[in-house]
Amino acid sequence: MSVQTSTPRSGAPLKVSFARVLKSELIKLRSLRSTWIMLLAMLVLFIAFGALGALSTTGKLSDGSGTPPPQIDPVTAVLAGGGFAVLVMSVLGVLAGAREYSSGMIRASLSFVPRRLMVLGGKALALLIFVLPVTLLAALGAFVVGMVVLAAAGSDTVSLTDPDSIRLLLGTTANICGLALIGLGLGVAMRSMPGAIATVIGGVLILPTLLTALLPESWRVALKFLPSNAVSAFTEVEVRDDMLALGAGIAVFAAWIALALVIAGVVMVRRDA
Repeated sequence: MSVQTSTPRSGAPLKVSFARVLKSELIKLRSLRSTWIMLLAMLVLFIAFGALGALSTTGKLSDGSGTPPPQIDPVTAVLAGGGFAVLVMSVLGVLAGAREYSSGMIRASLSFVPRRLMVLGGKALALLIFVLPVTLLAALGAFVVGMVVLAAAGSDTVSLTDPDSIRLLLGTTANICGLALIGLGLGVAMRSMPGAIATVIGGVLILPTLLTALLPESWRVALKFLPSNAVSAFTEVEVRDDMLALGAGIAVFAAWIALALVIAGVVMVRRDA
């Protein structure tokens, strides 16, 4: 099968540029129904979990046992849907990275764009363009709805301008977007949607919790450098003493994102499509 190269009216072939690669990757994501379904599900359920989290702290949701409602910080309560959003967006990242390998369409993409790192960069930026605004909107929506629920019940609320509120809103958004990029890197590196999804959910999100419960106390000092623990520096109001400080947490989490994308880039360049 021959491949035709688009040419402008002057007859000269179109030059491959990052802007054109990015536009192509945006079209790929936009044209897939699963992208919109996952983004919408994350948006709606993030806000819904925020309302439920607020209700649980007011005692409006009860199992009938007479147990007093949990004493949770208002911001933590209304951002309870962040864990679900991380799960969904990390899977979306895997799909964005591995889907073309599963279908074989990656060969067509790389035949038009031989510079493979440009393709990877386009995929990463296109994913962020979709995920970042929806995640930020979901976090803000959960915050506003949750605080309205708390105020209606006469419970304590905090303002959006409160330093902890800003830190947790931006931190939660960064956590979700970062895990989406890690999922993308794993999808490209592993070239298998089931394998990459299992790795990002099991290895990145679940394994650290299990290791914290199973490992001896003397070994747990290393666990704070895992991505799901590093983010506690900017996703929790009260950061535990055994966790990283804000600056170190940001640096470690950024390093994990960079590592995932570097590995994806190396595999993409060295292995055949």
